[in-house]
Amino acid sequence: MSAMDESAGALREKERELEVLREQMKSLQAQLIQSEKMAGLGTLAAGVAHELNNPIGFVKNNLISLREYLAVLLPVLSESLAFAETDQGEELRRCFGDIAAGEDLAFLIEDVEPLLKDAIEGGVRLEQIVDGLKRFARHDDTDGELFDLNQCVQDTLKVGWNELKYKAKVHHEAGRLLPLHGRPGEISQVILNLLLNAVQAIPEFGEINIDTLCRGDEVVLRITDNGEGIPAENLDKLFRPFFTTKAKGKGSGLGLSISHGIIEDHGGRIDVESDFGKGSTFTLYLPVYKEQSLES
Repeated sequence: MSAMDESAGALREKERELEVLREQMKSLQAQLIQSEKMAGLGTLAAGVAHELNNPIGFVKNNLISLREYLAVLLPVLSESLAFAETDQGEELRRCFGDIAAGEDLAFLIEDVEPLLKDAIEGGVRLEQIVDGLKRFARHDDTDGELFDLNQCVQDTLKVGWNELKYKAKVHHEAGRLLPLHGRPGEISQVILNLLLNAVQAIPEFGEINIDTLCRGDEVVLRITDNGEGIPAENLDKLFRPFFTTKAKGKGSGLGLSISHGIIEDHGGRIDVESDFGKGSTFTLYLPVYKEQSLES
């Protein structure tokens, strides 16, 4: 075997080793993203439990009240049906009086509908929270899918609402958007990280504004807070792994770094502007699917 053949063989072996290393790095990156996502869910767990507990409570209480109402109403209705086919009107009135003594039948009948309405709305709210959690927490191991950025924002707000509502008034100005292609769970993770950072930058009670819009062949998302802002000397360090200004134990320093990587993997970019003492704006730019334009 010539020296050239040996060199070519060694090169092919190195290429195989590099490919193995690339696959290992890709796997580790996916695990890191999922780990950070689960850490975020852990932070939100108590708040999510509270959000679920409220609708569960009024669904349960309304159904208990309905059961008590129906225990009174059903015998009345049954007797009414039985006597409706007879000419014994006087007996029917007497029967109503005996069964309904001490009960406000008009109120019970009137209150059934709003109780059912509230119970159904509570069930829908539970379903929305759980669906948002499932979409957020799922492991995005596919090449991607079409998704709506506004839906990602709404899912994330549902998941993180209990962390947000006590610290800030949140407003979402949702523009008409073109579809994106990618992994919506990862994009929701980025949005959640930016929202939690915004809340943590607000000392008492403030405002967070979320704007989504189309600009040419990009979908743009802006998250603006009126918190403490970021010192100018830290702006170029924000996306470095393990950089954090939070107290020890309050942050891994990986949230923004992972978010930056996720956005780049989707072919986009993330920018930050901050006025120290007045607030910050993080802006995401993501390419629309198949380079559509809003006019198309």
